[in-house]
Amino acid sequence: MLFSGMRIQNVRCLCCGLGFLALAAVTLQAQVPPKIEAELRKIGQIVDPPCTAKLYRPLMPVNDVNSSVTPLYPGITIARDVSFGPNPKDVVDIFTADKGGASRPVLMYIAGGAGNKIEQQDREANAFYDNIMRWATKNGMVGVNMQRHQGANWDDGGKDVSLMIQWVEANIGKYKGNPDRMFIWAQSAGNGPLGVYIGRPELWGPKGVGVKGAIFMSGQFNILPIQPAAPAGGRGGPDILAGAGKTCGLPAGAAFSNAGAIAGPSRADDPPPARGGRGAGGFGRGPQVDAATQLARSSLPALKTSTVKIMLATAELDPGINGTNSAFNQALHDELCKAGPDHCPTMLFEKGESHMSEVFSIDTPDKTVSGPILKWIKSIK
Repeated sequence: MLFSGMRIQNVRCLCCGLGFLALAAVTLQAQVPPKIEAELRKIGQIVDPPCTAKLYRPLMPVNDVNSSVTPLYPGITIARDVSFGPNPKDVVDIFTADKGGASRPVLMYIAGGAGNKIEQQDREANAFYDNIMRWATKNGMVGVNMQRHQGANWDDGGKDVSLMIQWVEANIGKYKGNPDRMFIWAQSAGNGPLGVYIGRPELWGPKGVGVKGAIFMSGQFNILPIQPAAPAGGRGGPDILAGAGKTCGLPAGAAFSNAGAIAGPSRADDPPPARGGRGAGGFGRGPQVDAATQLARSSLPALKTSTVKIMLATAELDPGINGTNSAFNQALHDELCKAGPDHCPTMLFEKGESHMSEVFSIDTPDKTVSGPILKWIKSIK
């Protein structure tokens, strides 16, 4: 089904025939503001954080993490850089709306790139990813923004996610959150750690997987023996960062600048992961391994039996996308649907959005992404 500004497919509802039409009739109408969409198309199908940030920053509050005012965002209490693990970068920011009762749903966010919870390209355009946290609080949730460190092994990212989730389960009640109603959202390179975590039950804590739903956005992870086409920007492919900065007057390739970066654990000192998010070992980080070992590390078997509801999202202007869902998302969707309607992921095609605008647009009038995600979260029991 094609709507104004987005395409969303829920196969569980497709199985219900007319039930899907009823859902479609109430789906939010949303679209990228025309002037911004024109600029995004001008940027093209690359990863361009700084120029994309400049498009969306004017739609944000005047204050951001560089501001010294208190409170930073009126009506929201923020706990910054709260430690959840032994590594100095194992910290979270927690956002709670001052109004409202206890036991609120919890939304945890895992950023892409090097995993920094604050995407600071320059002071002029900084607002991210506080925007996702503000949006969560405005919609009755407690927001938890994860910082992660770069590990040496294929499953280190998943272990980091596990530490974070177990810490949140034990502590989120202090911030008015409900540990029994938690959701997690990963974008780009953040999909790898989340995919490992959801797909490896041995990494879960004593309370189990800990989340009701997981959003995998514009990324991929190990689902062998399924082998979807490799994404653009993988080893040997075109450099999806090469043109970053060009359309807004910054030096070409200015995709992960530290210009004006804030001090502390959120500083983007780590390099981004290998292009395509697979790393040296084929999936994740670590040395090259044989085919049998890679297969044994697959998340697919556990996903087929998981109770976690899944959304798979693709931006129209993601690198390598040609008017439809990514090859990875489609392949994983089709395989999980074979396990039955309860395992069928929801698919979101974000018309007019790019690899960065899909997250920079959150908490702005551009609800192409945030509208369907909020509706999906509310639908999960």
